[in-house]
Amino acid sequence: TSFLEQDGDASYFVVGTAFCLPGEQEPAKGRILVFQLTEQKKLAKVTELDVPGAVYTMSPFQEGKLLAGVDSKLQVYTWSVVEADGSRTLRRECGHHGHIIVLYIAVRGDFVVVGDLMKSVSLLHYKPPGSDGSSDGGGSIEEVAKDFDANWMTAVSTIDDHTFIGAEHEYNIF
Repeated sequence: TSFLEQDGDASYFVVGTAFCLPGEQEPAKGRILVFQLTEQKKLAKVTELDVPGAVYTMSPFQEGKLLAGVDSKLQVYTWSVVEADGSRTLRRECGHHGHIIVLYIAVRGDFVVVGDLMKSVSLLHYKPPGSDGSSDGGGSIEEVAKDFDANWMTAVSTIDDHTFIGAEHEYNIF
């Protein structure tokens, strides 16, 4: 996936990885790598973040944020400046748990549609930092709606503010 820095001057490309080790049924760790496109049209690694599992999907989110499906969790990361040296890093802001494997995500404003390996579709709502009156500095994600059928998802998308679509392994769209 890719996203633009807040000031629009630099282009970044983000790669999600997993370490598949012999003897593990599921990858226990992975990384999110951030590369910057240089003036010479080459990619230079800016930062990396170790994560506890495989990164199955990612999407740019709002200004300066990244959504990542890391195993059974949807994570929100903020692209921020390290004050000591001015370098950039990803900082985990918040997340949502309770999925089997987050395979697909689609974004519309503050809403995130999650396509799970076996638990069908969930609609989540992101609340930015301070929107609930707290001063803890982080946002939050809450589940708004959920399909309780067991569908093995192959895709999710948004149509408009009130319509979301999913496709499952038996070639059905709902």
